[in-house]
Amino acid sequence: MTWAIFFVGAAILGWALCHPVSALLRRWKCWDRPNYRSSHTEPTLRGGGFATVLLVAGAVAAWVWPVDRLLAQAWLGGLALLGFISWRDDRHGVPAGVRMCIQTLVAVGVVLAITGRAAPVGLILFSVFALVAFMNFVNFMDGINGLVSGQLILLPLGAALLFGVAGDVTPLLIALVMAGALAGFLPFNFPRARMFLGDVGSVPLGFSCGVLLLWMAVTAVDSVLYKTLAVLPFYFFLEGSLTVIRRLKRGENLSHAHREHFYQRLVRSGWSHSRTSGWVWALQIAVTALACWQWRAGWRVEFLWAAAGLVWGGFFAYAETVFRHSREEGEK
Repeated sequence: MTWAIFFVGAAILGWALCHPVSALLRRWKCWDRPNYRSSHTEPTLRGGGFATVLLVAGAVAAWVWPVDRLLAQAWLGGLALLGFISWRDDRHGVPAGVRMCIQTLVAVGVVLAITGRAAPVGLILFSVFALVAFMNFVNFMDGINGLVSGQLILLPLGAALLFGVAGDVTPLLIALVMAGALAGFLPFNFPRARMFLGDVGSVPLGFSCGVLLLWMAVTAVDSVLYKTLAVLPFYFFLEGSLTVIRRLKRGENLSHAHREHFYQRLVRSGWSHSRTSGWVWALQIAVTALACWQWRAGWRVEFLWAAAGLVWGGFFAYAETVFRHSREEGEK
């Protein structure tokens, strides 16, 4: 019950903060206007995730700073840099190379703060690559109502369930505040979207979620918990990677907008945003339940990875089948 207070409190604060943020976005005319690649049909405010980012930054300052000042500085500095460049990108556009350089810089900072300079070079490089990829995949998938905001609620909550009995209280608090703040934003994004996270929300929040998972993995009492935690973001990595591979095979420019994600194909096939997001959420809950069961039962984590791969692979195959069937019906 005590832990629920942090989640509920963050949700109330997040919901309340979204109102002035929405008013400012309207004043500044921050509208995402649909085009032929969009999954939405009405102009929608872009940048609402700024309210959630503020709460996450406040939680890091309040609870991480006293216990690990180096990590707090790297985390807050990363949020500031990513927030600034992402806001500029939302408003005026920023070259992809500039964005990637800044994302890599902040990733290096937090990875070194968490793992230490004595960590193996391979581990540092892999962690930096994974963190940069994750924040970009989160950003790429913020395309339909509720999908990313809902996933970024379920990811920290799943991590909290796994980590709660295996490590320090501080990462647990950050996870609950992050999930709660996004729960406060969700009514503005689902089932009808009045605001999108925008780059200013999705990139810093993807960064923070990745930092949280890495921090939990390194500081957990049980040194093998990282293998179980790694299954939680499978959806973003698998869908993002498969989509990138498909687009590379076609020779497409990865920095250009597109509609080739599996969730976009379902929407193009006639599925509603609510139905599509609901399926992704349900499967994420199933994967999290499997992870909790595996962790408590003590089964080999490789079985969990295989099961999660089958869950998401089956969903992607089904989405592809639905899409191709709808195309064939449309051609008749």
